[in-house]
Amino acid sequence: MEQLAWSDALRTGIDVIDRQHRGLVDMVNATAIRLEADAALSADEVRLLLGYLKDYAEVHFGTEEALMALCGLPPGYAQDHHANHARFLAHVGDMVDDLSDDAVPDGRQLLAFLADWLIRHIQGEDQGLARRLRAAHPEGPGMHAEGAVGGGVGATGLTRQFADVLALGSATLHASEADVLEMITEGTAPTLVMALDASLLPATVLHANAAAGELFGSPAERLAGRASDALFGENQAQRLPVMMSEVLMHGAFEGEIDCVDAVGELHPVQARVTHLVLQGRMAILVVFVPQDLRSGSRKAGHPEEAVRDAAAEGREARGRSRATLAGRTVFSRHPLFGVLNRDELQILERSARLIRLRKGQVLFHKGDEPAGIYIVISGQVSLAASNSRGIEKVLDILDPPDVFAEVEVLTRRPAAVHAQSLSTSVVLLVPADAVRRVQASSPAFSEAVVAHLGRRVQRLTGEIEALTLHTAMERIIDHLLAHAQVNAHGVIEAQLPAQKQVIASYLNISPPTLSRAFQQLTDNGLITITRRYVTIPDRERLLRFRDGELAEDRV
Repeated sequence: MEQLAWSDALRTGIDVIDRQHRGLVDMVNATAIRLEADAALSADEVRLLLGYLKDYAEVHFGTEEALMALCGLPPGYAQDHHANHARFLAHVGDMVDDLSDDAVPDGRQLLAFLADWLIRHIQGEDQGLARRLRAAHPEGPGMHAEGAVGGGVGATGLTRQFADVLALGSATLHASEADVLEMITEGTAPTLVMALDASLLPATVLHANAAAGELFGSPAERLAGRASDALFGENQAQRLPVMMSEVLMHGAFEGEIDCVDAVGELHPVQARVTHLVLQGRMAILVVFVPQDLRSGSRKAGHPEEAVRDAAAEGREARGRSRATLAGRTVFSRHPLFGVLNRDELQILERSARLIRLRKGQVLFHKGDEPAGIYIVISGQVSLAASNSRGIEKVLDILDPPDVFAEVEVLTRRPAAVHAQSLSTSVVLLVPADAVRRVQASSPAFSEAVVAHLGRRVQRLTGEIEALTLHTAMERIIDHLLAHAQVNAHGVIEAQLPAQKQVIASYLNISPPTLSRAFQQLTDNGLITITRRYVTIPDRERLLRFRDGELAEDRV
C-alpha cells in the first residue's frame, strides 16, 4: 500500500492527540515497508504489532476520555465516543485470540484495517472531538492551532528494523502520559489520578493538582498516597464497585461523591470519573466540579469553608439535578432495579462487588446455588446446558448490561445451567441476601420482577418458535438483524456477539452449517464479513432473501 502522509488534514489541533496519531501513522507505514520486503509477517512480528496496538488503544483512548472529562463535554457524547473505542479494542482482542503459532493473522488484511480505521478515526470522530474540546476550553493545556507535531518515529525511523520501530513507537506513546499529568496540574478543576487495586476499585492517589489540595484541605503533594476511604469515607467506599461498573461499562461515571474535608466532615461533591492508563496500568481520573467553582466564589485560603459552601449550594441544587442524575448507575439504568428508591438502591450498592473473570472461567455450575444476581459489566458470559456425554448447548449469550441468576435467587432454586465467561470479563455481584431484603420490603421491585420474568418468558417462547418452525437460514438472518444497527458512517452493521461455534450452538445448528450460510449470503452480495463485523448493504433485500427461504431448505 502507499505510505500514509502526515498532513494538516490529519491534525486535530491538540498536541498530545496529534503526537499519538502521528505515532500510529508511522507504525502503519513501517508495517507497509516491512510487508513490501516479505508478503507475510512472522508470528513474533504480529505479536509485537498487536502488543503495540493494545498499548496504543489503552493509552490513546484513555487520553481522549480524560480530555473529555477535563473539558466537561456532555456525558452522552463521551459515552458514544467510548463505544467506538470499545469496538476497536474488541477488534484487537479478536486478533489476539486468533494468534497462535499455527494461525497468524494476515498482515496485509491487518494493515488495511488499521489504515482504514486510522483515517476514519482521525478525520471523522477525532476532528469532531477536537472541535468540541476547543470550544469548551479554547485556552486549555495542549491546545494549539498550527504547531508542528513532535514525537513519532519520523521518516528516518522507517528504515529501522521493524521491531525497533515498534519499540520506539511504544516509548513515544507512553511518554505522552506526562502530557496528561501536565494538563491535570495546570487545570483549575480539582482533579485526582488514583490507582486501582486487584478488584478494580480506587486504592490510593497517584497524582493531585493544587485545586484538589484546596478542596480536601491538604497540600497536593500530601494527597499522593492517600487511601480512597480517607478521601471519600466508608459509605462512599462501599459504593465504589457500582461507580467503577459505570466507568467500565460506559467510560465514565457522573454524579455525587462524598468527600471528607480537612476536619473530617463528609460533603457531597459533583464529580466525573473516567479511566486512564499510566505506565501500562489502569487508573482513574476524578474531576470534581464543586458549586463554588462554577459560581466563581472560591474562598482562597479557607478550603474547609469552600467545601462547606460548595456542599450547601449542592444541597440546594440537588432537587433540581435529581432528574439529570437519575439513570447513571448500572442499577438505576436497569429496568429490574430502576424502580427502587434511593434507600433501596443503597442497600444493593453497599453490598455489591466486582468479580473479574478469565476467558473460559466458570462462574457457577449446574446444581450450584448462585451467590446472587450478576450483571455483566464488560466482556461476555454464556449460559449453557450439557448432558452426560459432554454435549453442550448454549442457551444464552450475555452482554453488558444483561443480568443472570435472578430466577435462581428469587425462587431459591439451584442453577439449571452453568455460567462461563466467553472472554476476559467483569461482572457485578449483587448478593442474594441484599436482593431478598429489598424484595421483601418493596412492592415496586416485586412488580418489576414479574415484568422482567414475563419478558423472559416471551423471549424464550420466541426462541422455541424459531428453533422448531424456522429454517437454519431464517434463524441466522434473524440473528444478524437482531444485532444490526446503523453505525457512525450510516451503514447497517451487525457485530456477532461471540465466536462462530458459540453462535452455532445458540442457534442449534452446526458450525459448518453456519459457515456455509455465511458464504451463501456473501456470494449473493447480501453481507460482507470482517471478523465479527457483518455489513448489510440492503436490509430489505436480505429480508426478501429470507422470505424466499420459507419454501426451500438450502442450508
